[in-house]
Amino acid sequence: MKNELACAVEESKLPAVIVTGASGFVGRYLIESLKQNYQVFAFARRTQREAQVPIHDNISWVLVDISQEEQLNKIITEISAQASIIYIIHLAAYYEFSNQPDQAYETTNVLGTQLLLEHAKGLKELKHFIFASSLVACKYPEPGEYVTELTPADATYPYADSKRKGENLMYEYSQYFPCASVRFAAVFSDCCEYLPLYYFLKTWLSNRWDANILAGRGETALPYIHINCVVALILQIIKRGKKLSAYECFLASPDQNVSHLELFNLANRYYSGERKHPLFVPKMCAWVTISLRDLVGRLIGRRPFERLWMVNYIDKRIDTDSTYTRERLHWQPKNRHTIQRRLLFMMENLKSSPIEWHQKNIARIVSPKAQRLNLELAEEMLMMRDEVVNQVLNYIRDSQRANIFRYYQSLDEERVRYYIEVLYNHLIGSVRNGDRSLMISFAQFLANVRFSEGVKKTELCTALNVTGQVITELLKQNRKLQKMQLLVHDYIILALQLAIDEVKDTYDLLKKEKNRKASNSNL
Repeated sequence: MKNELACAVEESKLPAVIVTGASGFVGRYLIESLKQNYQVFAFARRTQREAQVPIHDNISWVLVDISQEEQLNKIITEISAQASIIYIIHLAAYYEFSNQPDQAYETTNVLGTQLLLEHAKGLKELKHFIFASSLVACKYPEPGEYVTELTPADATYPYADSKRKGENLMYEYSQYFPCASVRFAAVFSDCCEYLPLYYFLKTWLSNRWDANILAGRGETALPYIHINCVVALILQIIKRGKKLSAYECFLASPDQNVSHLELFNLANRYYSGERKHPLFVPKMCAWVTISLRDLVGRLIGRRPFERLWMVNYIDKRIDTDSTYTRERLHWQPKNRHTIQRRLLFMMENLKSSPIEWHQKNIARIVSPKAQRLNLELAEEMLMMRDEVVNQVLNYIRDSQRANIFRYYQSLDEERVRYYIEVLYNHLIGSVRNGDRSLMISFAQFLANVRFSEGVKKTELCTALNVTGQVITELLKQNRKLQKMQLLVHDYIILALQLAIDEVKDTYDLLKKEKNRKASNSNL
């Protein structure tokens, strides 16, 4: 990690920006706008390939869990030793639609934020720390009232509570460096990518029995903001940073909200050219329907998107007034980017590229917990490296197995140790990245080298298999990993099985090629 970060910085003279949550929706678009003028250190829990962020000289992708202090300290120390970090844009957050209490809200959204802020105190050239909050951190306003930049973050459900604590931390740390909280409205793109709206559209545009159903009077309404407008707002904070106060709160939101009924009518008209007649379901009926569907979903292991807590917000509206943000930042959402205008683009993209459209939305349904588990497993494997290497080395070097491991016992012990460490490091990399294909590429290389050295296929495959058995047994004994047995199977056992199969396939191809050349030379 250190060498990769150092090389990235040495080759670039640009100022550095840290973007957390880089693999998320806003992060991906923001990086695209930053990469020409900044060296971007993209903090994420998914790989760059998974996030579909193109490789670029000015993007350094860093897999890290910001709630893990040791990891975070190591990485920021390495970056700051080589580069001048002038902005931190903190987008990473945990959110889950169950709306139930979860330790991850405190761990990721609060502790992770505080750890970043603590490390930021040591960055002498830091110009601004920008924190992504949310409009729904505030209670829904009463009719005739508005959410503004001064409205307290007073909603009480778990996610909102974590964002309130985050905003409080911004205010507290603004004594050390300028901080800004940005409360996002419902952020969408031309392919949707706002999950609640995606689920609604998928239902409304289908032939399902509930395609025409709207809860209440269809007056549930939110302000929607296009991703391009969000990126433009963040760039304006950077541009006007010197003119801003030590702490400010902004609304990334238009002043207009849009109801479910209006979205329903527009989406159907743009998609099929027809006007559908909605069927309005009273709040109590919606409660019963959602309860029954959720019960069935629990039984079959596939719960629907709609949850009971959502019933409380039927026909409620979030009205906003972002006058202060517009005037302070010289920014405003563009008329052509209103959701009413962009729904036409959204529907055209759905019709022209339906697979890509759905894939972009489904890609957002990724469990943050699953991402974090990969990193936790990789860290535990890193700590176990010496023990694993020693056990595998002792097994392979045992004199009673001389007939099985003739090649490896013919080498000096340090070289064999090195080979085991290389294999193990590749395995850690595949777990950390969540990418088993790394082991396939490594196996191809390994097979070519060992084949040229005359090593038998069975000896190489046995060595790989032994490594897997040792790792698996040691991981089973690790109490921290008791709940990760499926992950151990998927990312270690299966990864090594892929590697073994690839070795066999490569050996077979190399043997055929060798025989072909021998046959040709005899002619």
